[in-house]
Amino acid sequence: MSEPSILMGGRSREKMPEPLTFLKCLNCGVENSRPFRENDYVLKIVEDEKCPKCGGTRSRIINIYVPEKKESK
Repeated sequence: MSEPSILMGGRSREKMPEPLTFLKCLNCGVENSRPFRENDYVLKIVEDEKCPKCGGTRSRIINIYVPEKKESK
């Protein structure tokens, strides 16, 4: 079964873009992003992911962002 489309103004739209979670390593300060996961929230300490730079395992969620979909002309 396919996902239902959102109807706005009588036009069918594609599904919303996936949110991104931005993390900052508490060891070295490097920032990176990953797809949003359930129970993510700003200022949450995440201990189950490795930093791509230093290998540290503690990061803080600093932002959650939904990119705007670019309209094609």
